[in-house]
Amino acid sequence: MLKRLFAVLFGSAVATSPVAAGQWLEGGLYVTPQENGRFVPLKILKVDDHGVHIRIYSNVYPAPPSHIDESTLYMAGVDKREEEPLGMGHLPVSNQSFSGWEATFVQQSSVNTEELEGYQMWLEAEGGYF
Repeated sequence: MLKRLFAVLFGSAVATSPVAAGQWLEGGLYVTPQENGRFVPLKILKVDDHGVHIRIYSNVYPAPPSHIDESTLYMAGVDKREEEPLGMGHLPVSNQSFSGWEATFVQQSSVNTEELEGYQMWLEAEGGYF
């Protein structure tokens, strides 16, 4: 059911090939496949013992890109277009759940203080993981 929720919210198909948690890099830009065969970018903001904290963008690529121009990344909100994936500034995802996302590393980036605001609120609220 959780896998279907992610697919509905983010358009991401949840696949079955696991990625070792040690391979996930903070600041890494990745893409994950959607049910329609297209790819959505995400950035890993933080990695901890229980999961990853990600930012999901609304950009869509027809194939996994070899490079992402970070200046073009955006997050659509509730006023998004019909076929546009919902963006999200911070989403805590358990290692087990994220292993099924088939996230493919594209390039290394950095994480700035503004991007960590949702993560800081999550820490203060002692939040959980999806």
